[in-house]
Amino acid sequence: MSYFSLLSQTHATKSPTDSLYDFMGDFNNFKHLLPDDKIENFECTDQQCSFGIIGMVPLTIKIKERIPKTRITYETLGLAKFVFTLHIHFLENNQTNVQLEGDMNPFIKVMAEKPLNDLINTMASKMAALTI
Repeated sequence: MSYFSLLSQTHATKSPTDSLYDFMGDFNNFKHLLPDDKIENFECTDQQCSFGIIGMVPLTIKIKERIPKTRITYETLGLAKFVFTLHIHFLENNQTNVQLEGDMNPFIKVMAEKPLNDLINTMASKMAALTI
């Protein structure tokens, strides 16, 4: 396995980051960050959500940690070949970004890095555009 860490662009948000923090703590709202044309079979409970990304293995994630008004960290469940942690950072001056880190097979990492970068940048820009 090979460690990786990807960081999205940082965006100014249309909504206060305190409001975004509360909004993103509810899995019913997580879908708003995902690219509509690449996600299938989205299901959620208050504890976790699962969805497929076209061309990748279906994912189940849960909230691992909440640092009030600063960060929400999500982690995957039950994936042996692709383990990741997703951090949504709520920064000062209504700024936000998304970080993805984890371990995966080095061969798969080479192929997956660009789509994963695209995914976290889409998530960051969609979060910044939310009006809550």
